[in-house]
Amino acid sequence: MSNQDDFFTPEEVDRQIDQVSRLKEGERADAEAIAYLRSFYGMDTQQERGMLDRIWSRIADAAPPLQHNPQQKQQREGIIAMQNQPALVSNRAIHKRNTTLMQRLGVLAAAVFLVALVGSMAIIFSSIRHNAGGPASGGSKPHVIITTVPPTPTPIPTAIPVPFKVTSVDMSVMPASIAGIPCGTYLTVTYKATIHVTPHGPGGTVQFGYTVNNGRGQNMASVKFAPGQTSQSYSFTWSGALPADHTYPGLGGINVTSPNQLISPMVAPSGMCK
Repeated sequence: MSNQDDFFTPEEVDRQIDQVSRLKEGERADAEAIAYLRSFYGMDTQQERGMLDRIWSRIADAAPPLQHNPQQKQQREGIIAMQNQPALVSNRAIHKRNTTLMQRLGVLAAAVFLVALVGSMAIIFSSIRHNAGGPASGGSKPHVIITTVPPTPTPIPTAIPVPFKVTSVDMSVMPASIAGIPCGTYLTVTYKATIHVTPHGPGGTVQFGYTVNNGRGQNMASVKFAPGQTSQSYSFTWSGALPADHTYPGLGGINVTSPNQLISPMVAPSGMCK
């Protein structure tokens, strides 16, 4: 063999691969040496294989019976196997080294993923505690400041002035009937006026005229109301003999002149004397 062939024997190739594998991982010489050995030895193997194929083809053409010799056939297969062995050994070593690199990269990727996962969980827990209002670990506790707000006093409504005014007058008479009483009988008839004014008023005086003969004649009178008072009564009478012409007792009522004008209903005893 030549010096070049000695350099590429299986033992020498394995030794070169061993030497390269001892280099630090990630060095440029590592990748370049492996790529160079692979390409160069693969090219040389192909050339030798082609040369052997041509030699055996010529031997087969020159001596056909040699094709049936088992010993020659075994020798040929042995030579081919020996030529292929360096490539197999080289490929196995490269595959083993690639597998080791992949395993290391896998372990590194798993470690990076684990660190990222733990970091994200820590951030999430910190955010939850912050949103819940809890103090951070080791930090000072917040001071709670309680401010007492005095109650707002309820405003007392101011009373709106109500004008003093007569709203209505109720009338009644006693006796309610003179039916069956003999004419000429002396009788006193009492008329009662109940005067109503606006509630919550300031009080005042109500002036009016009263009549017992349906307004043909009247007398003046007045009543005083205290502040807030809503009603007041006033009574007036007619006395005399019951006339046979039934002119008395007549209709009685009042006519308010102040603080406003109002005419009350008119009332009289029912029936007539006999």
